Amino acid sequence: MNSGFTRMTLGALAAAGAVGVTYQLYADARAKRATGHLDHRQLTCASGNIVSYHVREGAPGADTLVLDAGLLSSSLAWLLVLDHLDPDLRVVLYDRAGYRRSLRRCAEDYCFEESVGDLVDVLGAAVDGDCVLAGHSLGGYLAHRAAARLPETVRGLVLIDPMHPRQLRESRTQRAGANNTNLTVRLAPLSIQCGGALLLDRRSLLSYADGSPYRRALGWELSSASAWRASRREWGYAYAFMLDGGRPLDTLEVPVSVLAAEATVGDAPEQRALYEEYARSGADGGSGADGGSSETLAGASHLSVLGSAEHAPRTAAHLEKALAATRVREAA
Repeated sequence: MNSGFTRMTLGALAAAGAVGVTYQLYADARAKRATGHLDHRQLTCASGNIVSYHVREGAPGADTLVLDAGLLSSSLAWLLVLDHLDPDLRVVLYDRAGYRRSLRRCAEDYCFEESVGDLVDVLGAAVDGDCVLAGHSLGGYLAHRAAARLPETVRGLVLIDPMHPRQLRESRTQRAGANNTNLTVRLAPLSIQCGGALLLDRRSLLSYADGSPYRRALGWELSSASAWRASRREWGYAYAFMLDGGRPLDTLEVPVSVLAAEATVGDAPEQRALYEEYARSGADGGSGADGGSSETLAGASHLSVLGSAEHAPRTAAHLEKALAATRVREAA
């Protein structure tokens, strides 16, 4: 009888595991599905990575806006903001290696320069003339580095609640949050790979996206083992980098506009000073002229600044304001 019970238990566990793994594979496939209203393209970068990017063609001769996402995020994170941008704008959304259909083929250990180089390659392929570059969270820091490499291509930079290389040294609140993130990102990929995605509290994790038509797609990405593996690789480097104090910000020849989530600077006031440092790294020194500034989006959190039905339109308006300011600066 005990033997029969053991076999029955093991069989039930195996079945549950099989269901979990099948669900994870399905979630991975759903997260990689094409975004129907965008033109999907691929590029083999100098790193060896095969990078996907998505283009919404605007009006002839329109400005180009290029968007880079944060940790555990892809082009999906920008879709709600995209819906509120002027349809005449040409918009390029980029997926770093490992996210959605972008494949990591680089033979070396990961470092930020890999992602920066890939973004530089994407800008070379996707932008004819110049553009304004925007990044959220980790994507903001990478965009800042890429802008320093391409002063003739990037005419303005918009950073949405960006990662700063000294934030773990300057802010006790950020350090405490990073400790929790470190444990989660280290353990989650294996759990998700083995079917743990079925146990995720998506209602809570995606509450910031309530009311968004892309909430379901964001949920599939949250259940994607490949997205978690990519985030573990990036976070492993980023965590050590920030604990060590990073490196000084580059001085840019273009204006830098920063949009902070109120929850970020409210919980960690030191972060406001770091964001102002970003603004001062630009051409106008953050004076507010020509598009360089640091502003706060009231009521927004780090994720809702892009994904909330309430806040995404305001983020889109900030991007358009920065674009307009760079046009005025060029005409002057």
